Order: sequence, then C-alpha cells, then structure tokens
Amino acid sequence: MAKTRFVALKFAVYAAVALLLTVVQNTPGLLLIGSAKPMLTAAFAIAVAMFEGELAGAFAGAFGGFLCDLFSYYRFGYYALMLFICCLMVGLLVQGYMRPVVMNCCLFTFLAMLAAQGVAFFFLFLIRGYEGTNILFLSRMLPLCIYTAAAAVPAFLAVRWLHQRFQRLIYPAE
Repeated sequence: MAKTRFVALKFAVYAAVALLLTVVQNTPGLLLIGSAKPMLTAAFAIAVAMFEGELAGAFAGAFGGFLCDLFSYYRFGYYALMLFICCLMVGLLVQGYMRPVVMNCCLFTFLAMLAAQGVAFFFLFLIRGYEGTNILFLSRMLPLCIYTAAAAVPAFLAVRWLHQRFQRLIYPAE
C-alpha cells in the first residue's frame, strides 16, 4: 500500500513540475533568445518518458502536450497527440535499445520538436505554397527545436534526481 502512495506521489510531483514549467515557458519575455523560446514542458515530458517507460511516458507526453496546447496557436490537441507519440517511442527505445543519458535526451527532444514543428510547418505553410517559408523555418522553428534540446539537459537532470529519490522510497534497500 505504501508503494502505491509513493508512486502516486511521484507522478503528482511530475505533474506539478510540468505545470510550473508551462507557466515559466509562457511568461512573456522570459527565456527569450532572439525570437525563440524553449518548450520546457515538452523537454520535461521526454525526460520522464526516458525514466518511466513507454506507458507512463506516453501519458506524461499527452499531459505535457495538453499543457502546451493551452497556449499554442495550433489546433487544440496537436501537441498532446505529437508528444504522446514521441514519448511513447522514446520510452520504447530507452527500454529496449538505448540508455537514459543526457545526450540521448537532447537528441530525442530535438527530434521530437523537429517532428512536431515540421508537421505543423508542412501543413500550415509549405503545402499552401507561401513564399519565404525556408526563412521562416530557419529563423523561427529550427531555433525553437535547438533551444528546447538545450533545455533538455536540466530537465533530464531533474527527472533523474526525482526518479532516483522515489525509487529509494518505493524499493528501500533490504
């Protein structure tokens, strides 16, 4: 019974951190470099997926995507769906093939953001034939992907620290 409480507490802490990161990432002027702002919640959700596996990671991605959708100009549910799929894939890859290390987290975050921004860019701008779309992609979307991948480093370290602390509570040394 105590293990269940600690697991519930762990995911409540993850949800609270995701809410806090959503507020921070959407505060006007904060963390702005040029025209790019990082999607801290997405980086955090990917880090959670690396440590918690595919199912919990997919739900963390959907929750983080839902929070990103609250402030997005894309259709509601877009980030929830994209981060759900990306975090599911990250959880499966880390569980079966790759190790949870900082470089992998940065790589996964960059690829997830590139996929999310690339799909939106394709359907919103490229397919409609607007001129200057290459400049838009290079000046707005690519810096967002790179900045979010850089923000994955503290997100990874925070999730790893939280995960290790809760693992000690859930499975104490015999």
